[in-house]
Amino acid sequence: MSDDTVAAAEAHRQQTRRTRRLLHAMTAVALLITAAVGTAAMADTPPDPHPSTADQEQGMHPGRPFHDPADADTAGSQDLNITLGAADTRFEVGGRKVYGQSYNGSFVAPTIRMTPGSTVTIKLVNHLSVATNLHFHGLHVSPEGQSDDPFLCVAPGAETTYQLAIPANHPQGTFWYHSHAMGKTCPPPGSTDGMDGMDGMSDTPDPSATPSAPSSPGTGFTPGDVMNQVFAGLSGAIIVGDDRTLLPRDLRYTTTHTMVLKDVQLDSTGHIVQGFINSKAPTVRLVNGQLRPVLTMKPNETQLWRLVNAGANISYQLQLDGYQFTVVGEDGVPVNQVSTPDRLLLPPGKRYDVLVTASDHPGTATLRNVAFNTGPIGDNYPDVPLATIKVAGHPVPKKSTVSGSIPTAPADLSAVPVAQHRTVDFTQSSDNMSYYINGKQFAMDSPAFDTPAKVGTVEEWTIVNHTGVDHPFHLHTNAFQVVSVNGVAQPYTARDDTVPVPHEVNGVPGQIVIRVDFADFPGKWMFHCHIAAHEDFGMMSYINVVP
Repeated sequence: MSDDTVAAAEAHRQQTRRTRRLLHAMTAVALLITAAVGTAAMADTPPDPHPSTADQEQGMHPGRPFHDPADADTAGSQDLNITLGAADTRFEVGGRKVYGQSYNGSFVAPTIRMTPGSTVTIKLVNHLSVATNLHFHGLHVSPEGQSDDPFLCVAPGAETTYQLAIPANHPQGTFWYHSHAMGKTCPPPGSTDGMDGMDGMSDTPDPSATPSAPSSPGTGFTPGDVMNQVFAGLSGAIIVGDDRTLLPRDLRYTTTHTMVLKDVQLDSTGHIVQGFINSKAPTVRLVNGQLRPVLTMKPNETQLWRLVNAGANISYQLQLDGYQFTVVGEDGVPVNQVSTPDRLLLPPGKRYDVLVTASDHPGTATLRNVAFNTGPIGDNYPDVPLATIKVAGHPVPKKSTVSGSIPTAPADLSAVPVAQHRTVDFTQSSDNMSYYINGKQFAMDSPAFDTPAKVGTVEEWTIVNHTGVDHPFHLHTNAFQVVSVNGVAQPYTARDDTVPVPHEVNGVPGQIVIRVDFADFPGKWMFHCHIAAHEDFGMMSYINVVP
C-alpha cells in the first residue's frame, strides 16, 4: 500500500471520528432541549400518567415472612474472592416478576461480609449495554488504583478486579455498594476529560449508543448514570466485622437482620422505569425487595437491625409505632453517644445499626415511613407501612440496656487544630436540570479546590445550601464529624459519611459545618449530593489529597 493510500485512509478515519462526535453533540443538544421543554411543561401541568402504587403492586404478595438478603460468600473465609455480574435481569420484586438490572440475579444485591485486616477481591463483569463500575460506600480504603476508585470505568462486555485492603482497625458496622457510573460510555484511554483508562474500552464512542445530554451546549458536561443503574437494582449491603462484639456480653449473640430499603416505579409492562425518574411519581417502597413483610420476635427479645437506604433518590423517615430505636452505629461507625430516637431519617446512602427490643406481651407494630417533605421544591413523601413486627411465642429474659460510648468510637475532633477552612456551595438552575458545586458542574479533570488537602491534617468545611430542597452531602473515603447545623453547635455523638444539608428558608441558605480527618490515603476524595439525579447532573466534585 502506498504512502498516499495510507494517508488517505487515515484522513478518512479521522473525518469519520469527527463526524461521529458532531452527530453525538447535535443529538445531545436535541435531548437537552427535549428534556428542558418536558420539565418546563411539567411545572404547569400534571406529570405524565404513571401507574398508581396499587396498580404497580398488582401481582406482588404482601405479608410474607421477612427474610434477609442472601450473602455473596458463605464460605466464611478471612479473605474474600467473589464475582459480581452486572446484567439486565428479570427478577422478583415483592413476588412479582419485573425487569431491571442486578448483580448476580436479584433486585437486592448479595450482602458482602468483610473482616477488618482482610483482603477482599471482587471481579466485576459487565454484561450491560452501558458502562458501569463499583463504589464501596463508606469503606475506609484507598481511593486510588484498583480499590475504591469511582473514576474507573468498565465498558460493556469488559471486566475488572477490585482489591480492597481492609485496615485492621476498620470500623465494624454497616456499609453498602453500588454503581457509580460517571456516564453510559467509557472515554478513550488517556483521555483528559473522562474516566481513567480500563481494559475493554473502545477508542471511539459507540455510535449506536444514545449520548447523554449536556447541561448546556458547549460545556462538555456529560451526566452520569448512577440514578438509572441504582434504581434498576445495582446496590446491596456490606457488613464489616460484627459490631455485636462491642456490646454487653449478653447481646453479643443476639439475632441480627439486614434491612435494605429500596423503591421501584414500574411501567405498565413490568419494567423498572429508566431515563427521567420522577421521585414525585407513585412509588413502591420495599424492604429487602419484599412488600410489607412480617418479622416475628419473641416477647422481650432484643435484635440488632442494620438499616440501609440503598435507593437512588428518595429518603425514609422510619418509625416503629410504640417503640424507640437504640442507635449503636451510624454510617458504619460505632457511636460516641448512644441515642434512643423515635424516628430515624435516612436520606439516600444513610445507614444505622439499631437495637430493638420487643414488648413483653404478644401483639403487632408497624415499621413505617412517616410522612415528611424535603423542602418547598423537594418531595412530599406519604406515610407508608414498610413491615409488620409480630411479637409472639414464649417470653425470653430481658437483655442489657446500652448507653454511653460504644467501644472503638472515633475521637472527638471539636478541639483539634484546623489546618484549612473551606466552603462548599450547593446551587441549581431554575429549571432543576443542572446542579452545581461552587458554581461548577462536575468535571473529571477539575477538583473543587486549587489547594489540596494534606494527609495527617483536619479541615473544617462549611456546606451551604442555596436551594429549596435538602441535599444529602456524602464524602468518600472517610467519615466526618458534624460541628453545627444552621449555626447551632452539635454535641459529638457520631461520625457520618452522609448527612442532609437543610434547604434555604426565606432567602437564608441552610448550612452545616463539618470537620474532616484526612488521616491517610492520598488521592482524589470525592464528595457530592447523594440524590443520584443531582450528582448525575453536576452536584459532584472531589478534592486532591496529597502526602
